[in-house]
Amino acid sequence: MGCINWQRKALRAADFLVSTVVVLFLVVAGAYSAYALWDNSQVYAAADNVQAELLQFKPKAGADNGASFEELLGINPDVCAWVTLDNTAIDYPVVQGEDNNYYLKHSFEGESVNAGCIFMDCEASADWSDRNTFVFGHNMRDESMFGAFKNLLKGTASCEENPYFYIYTEDKVYIYEIFSYYETKSTSDRFATFTSDASYDDYVQWATEHSLYASDADLSDRGNIVSLSTCYGSSGTKRRALIHGVLTETAVY
Repeated sequence: MGCINWQRKALRAADFLVSTVVVLFLVVAGAYSAYALWDNSQVYAAADNVQAELLQFKPKAGADNGASFEELLGINPDVCAWVTLDNTAIDYPVVQGEDNNYYLKHSFEGESVNAGCIFMDCEASADWSDRNTFVFGHNMRDESMFGAFKNLLKGTASCEENPYFYIYTEDKVYIYEIFSYYETKSTSDRFATFTSDASYDDYVQWATEHSLYASDADLSDRGNIVSLSTCYGSSGTKRRALIHGVLTETAVY
């Protein structure tokens, strides 16, 4: 009988221990979830605040932008342009680092942030003269940085009415017409650069044939391309969204 009582007490103690562990786990999990939500909100708020502060230095067509660029250079000497896509939140300075890793986790001001910064491929020509220049940015859930691009691929947004984006430099504005966008992988040959006309034609033909957007952009002059890229899907995925624009006009301030 004493043995049975001892077993019952042991079972009750084990049940209590298991219940306590489960409760502690739920409390910790709940606290972590609450922190993660708070941390995400802080990331998005910080990105919004930075953008609002920097917009005062955005170059404007038809204006003397030397002063604006001098101020941007004073904040970050890696700045090489400003990119704008109308009717979206995409309105940011563009930097070019020594590699393609630093600005994945650092802001325009050099602070460590998950939202990163919009940046040009480190191996590209800083004067935008390459035949295919890549610009990268994070796909943020609140549609900041390049987060608005997921709406194009999902079909919940369209660029038919205004298929242009603008690259502002210290003395010029380059106007690009979007002619293709689609999903690909980070390991695909879609991230290729090229110099020959034949490679250009092959690249453009594939891009237009696989595009989710039917464009009537004129590519016969083989204008330089700027390709905007962001991740597409969950964190760490190899899925990428690519948006190609062809240079249609260059205006000097």
